[in-house]
Amino acid sequence: MAKVVLEHVCKIYPGDVMAVNDANLEIEDQEFMVLVGPSGCGKSTTLRMVAGLEEISSGSVYIDGKKMNEVPPKNRDIAMVFQNYALYPHMTVYNNMAFGLKLRHYPKAEIDKRVQEAAEILNIQPLLERKPKALSGGQRQRVAVGRAIVRKPKAFLFDEPLSNLDAKMRVQMRAEINKLHTRLSSTMIYVTHDQVEAMTMGDRICVMKDGLIQQTAAPLELYHRPANRFVAGFIGSPPMNFFEGRLERREGTLFFVEEHFALAVDDAHRSALDCYDGKPMVWGIRPEDLNDALYALNARPDNQFKARVEVVEPMGAEIYLYMNSGVHSFVARVSTQNNARVNQEVSMVADMKKAHYFDADSGLAIA
Repeated sequence: MAKVVLEHVCKIYPGDVMAVNDANLEIEDQEFMVLVGPSGCGKSTTLRMVAGLEEISSGSVYIDGKKMNEVPPKNRDIAMVFQNYALYPHMTVYNNMAFGLKLRHYPKAEIDKRVQEAAEILNIQPLLERKPKALSGGQRQRVAVGRAIVRKPKAFLFDEPLSNLDAKMRVQMRAEINKLHTRLSSTMIYVTHDQVEAMTMGDRICVMKDGLIQQTAAPLELYHRPANRFVAGFIGSPPMNFFEGRLERREGTLFFVEEHFALAVDDAHRSALDCYDGKPMVWGIRPEDLNDALYALNARPDNQFKARVEVVEPMGAEIYLYMNSGVHSFVARVSTQNNARVNQEVSMVADMKKAHYFDADSGLAIA
């Protein structure tokens, strides 16, 4: 397996379109790295530059310590799994998986051994004599992964491989790919626009926006300590709530002040925010850190505000309340014992120890 390194990598398309801007990323040997971001953020382009399918405008890509800029894709010793599976419709599953090895003139016995091993790992032995048209979407995906496994490459590259599957199959295949990573102990780079996939699969996650890497960290590090407002809003489902307002000192206590409420800043955040007294600020709070005052144990006047319920969304194990403070819309994740109804005014309690504060202009996290 191999370490993959990107140093100041840029991709500029004709018309000075900057698809990837100064990407610096180290993917450790045997690590599962997920590139995530909205459509057009540059994540697939970055993956394709690692694979050699896109020419690098500037910077360098290294695989296993060797510079790959001028090395053709077939000589990079990587295997790529595409969104559309790219299976040969006229070939059986066995021949689809064996085709790349045949082109490299592997002995017939070695090809058969590798195909059978991969089929066993993916539990597709009964499918080896079928053709792709006789397979379900999930089975086709397994075959595409199997074709990559038989290569025994230094790194696996996945380009949104689950986006064509239904929701239940995506959950199942997420687990299968995670188990595969554990079993093969291989370096994997996985591209997705789905932050849930990113959170559940990656050892680390690289969040991208407009061709720029915003933050690279472990999933829970991203969730609890986002570097900026974009990362905070992209990671998490439902996403973090944001309220625009200002900081204001009242009788020695620092408050976040919105048009209709004021909340006391927690002691843990105060030192970082003291110099922002009187300045605009964006306050962020996760849906699970808001609760109905009727069911809260830590309700105090200085951590409560009133809001009106607009939508009640039962999720089974919890309820999402879509609410409005009079200025800002937000979501609260509450327990199933909550009886709030549409158009009801509710006193909400914020866990201010878990609040986030962002610079109003730059969007960078302050506390």
